[in-house]
Amino acid sequence: MSLIRQRYPCWVVVVVLSLCILWFGNMNKRQDFSCRAQLDMEPLVNQCGSRNLLDLFMAINGNGEGYLLLSGKLRCLGKDQAVNDILDFDYEKEGGYYDLHLRKKDTVINKFLPQLKDKNLMVKIRKLDRRRYLLSFNKQALLVCTSE
Repeated sequence: MSLIRQRYPCWVVVVVLSLCILWFGNMNKRQDFSCRAQLDMEPLVNQCGSRNLLDLFMAINGNGEGYLLLSGKLRCLGKDQAVNDILDFDYEKEGGYYDLHLRKKDTVINKFLPQLKDKNLMVKIRKLDRRRYLLSFNKQALLVCTSE
C-alpha cells in the first residue's frame, strides 16, 4: 500500500483534490456584474410638467469591457421623445474601484448623467443588501441599482 492510502482514507484524498480543482477553476473565472435602475428626469426636464422615468442598465464584463444602456420615453408638452443610447467603456479594476475609459464622449447618456463627462471616472460599487448596490462616481453617490 502506498503511503497516502495508509495515512488518509480514499475519500479524504478525493475531497482535497476536488477542492483544489474548484479553487483553481474559479481563480480565472470572469467576474461579471450587471444592475438596473430607474432615473427620475424631473430635475433635468422640469419644464415638461410630467414625471419622466428612464431605465438604466449597466453591465461590467469580466474581460475589461462594459456598457451603459439608457432607454425610455420623455414626455414633454404632450409629445413623446424616445431615448435609446448605449455608452461603451473599457475599465481597469484598481482596488475597490473601476477606472472607466469611455469610448465616446458625446452621447445622450452624458446629457442626462453629466457626471460621465469627466475624463477620469472612478466608479465604486458597494453592496447594500442581497440585490441592491450603490454606484458612486468620483466619490459622489450617483444611484442605487438592483442586480438580478
